[in-house]
Amino acid sequence: MEEQPNNVIKDTQPIKKVTHQDIYTLYDLVEQLNSWKEPLKLLEKFFSDTKCPVNKQQIAKQYYTQAKIFNAFVSDFHELTNKMDSQITILRSSEKL
Repeated sequence: MEEQPNNVIKDTQPIKKVTHQDIYTLYDLVEQLNSWKEPLKLLEKFFSDTKCPVNKQQIAKQYYTQAKIFNAFVSDFHELTNKMDSQITILRSSEKL
């Protein structure tokens, strides 16, 4: 049986060099976004619950609390998406092998 030589594929696109640090940085950002799953479920439950009896004081208090959670999420979400955008820009411009 004849051995075939390892053929190097020519005319291929260069591969970008991605370090483990780059991967971990993106992973951390995705994990931070994933950490919002439970609080967002609470917000969804609060705003979709139409069967509860109307207690204006309780609704006002809960609305204020839910609004604080949502505002924290929005600011964190914007910060994380900006970080991810800059990290992706860095990866796109990274050295090619």
